[in-house]
Amino acid sequence: MNISNQTTEEEDETKPLWRYVSKLRKTPGGGNNMIKCSLCDFSFNGSYTRVRAHLLRITGGGVRICANVTPSKLVEFKKLDNEASLKIEYSKKKKVPLPHVSDEGKQSNNNDLNPKLKGSLQAAFNIQGRDTVDCAVARMFYSSGLPFHLARNPYYRNAFSVAANTSNLSGYVPPTYNKLRGPLLSKERRHVENLLQPIRNSWNQKGVTIVSDGWSDPQRRPLINFMAITESGPMFLKSVDGSGEIKDKDFIAKHIRDVIMEVGPKNVVQIITDNASVCKAAGMLIELEFPSIYWTPCVVHTLNLALKNICAAKNTEKNSDTYQQCSWISQIVDDATFIKTFIMGHSMRLSMFNNFNSLKLLSVASTRFASTIVMLKRFRSLKKGL
Repeated sequence: MNISNQTTEEEDETKPLWRYVSKLRKTPGGGNNMIKCSLCDFSFNGSYTRVRAHLLRITGGGVRICANVTPSKLVEFKKLDNEASLKIEYSKKKKVPLPHVSDEGKQSNNNDLNPKLKGSLQAAFNIQGRDTVDCAVARMFYSSGLPFHLARNPYYRNAFSVAANTSNLSGYVPPTYNKLRGPLLSKERRHVENLLQPIRNSWNQKGVTIVSDGWSDPQRRPLINFMAITESGPMFLKSVDGSGEIKDKDFIAKHIRDVIMEVGPKNVVQIITDNASVCKAAGMLIELEFPSIYWTPCVVHTLNLALKNICAAKNTEKNSDTYQQCSWISQIVDDATFIKTFIMGHSMRLSMFNNFNSLKLLSVASTRFASTIVMLKRFRSLKKGL
């Protein structure tokens, strides 16, 4: 795409949609530009506000919307625009003048300042008030066991910035427990759904793949997740709690059918599950009911099963040659597992191990893809320390 030479670095970061238009010339008598869209070749007079309205297909922006912006392109543009808005909003900081530097190059001590001047500076910057708020926020972190990296969250910083800089909020009280889990949560969900609407609109362009997988949460509840995968990106649909249910083919097929009807049968191309026999049977039921939808086994799960069973002793009779050539892998895995258990099973041995290694031993779940290879690769990195 063309971009004008007059565009500054600040415009590139905070106004990313400039790169999709060309600035032809300055209009006489005003501060606007004559702009030409690089997608539809439409020329119009205006500033970045109209560029944004044109490319984001915002009606009422004083310019017609771009007819060549596809749903997937619209998702990309909105993502760029949201990132730029966050960058502007969260990076705004008040510029504080530097301390006075004397002729000898040394900073003047605040204690040497005139008491009246020192008091006025403290009042202007409200140092005591800032310190009180800092202590209150820190106490909230410490008392609730909140992770410190929460302070890097831009929404956390923005919340305090809005509360401090918004006028007429002298008696403001933070939202209560019930308000957070009730109306505010519902409001945020509607906001997220509005952001995901462009992805939903792109489902009828090239079709949707529905991906399903089961897992257990910290309460050991058996959950089944459903996601819609498209060219525009993945989108979480829902999670089903299978507690107290018999997870047979009919149970799984029922919930897959509900998701298909939610997305629209004409928009769904295939469903992907793992290779469990019950999932395969459920996939066959879906194919019988929806002839245009295909069931596809998960390739990652297939490879994981192959790596897991290629050296298993039960395959000796069926494929003795392969077992003789590859059995050394299972022997190494057994040795590595024994060493890991030996070290992790006693605090003194673990302390000795940590003194000689900066990395930690990995305990990868057996259901993870290539878990054996991941564990052995870490052992190779720890060879010297071991």
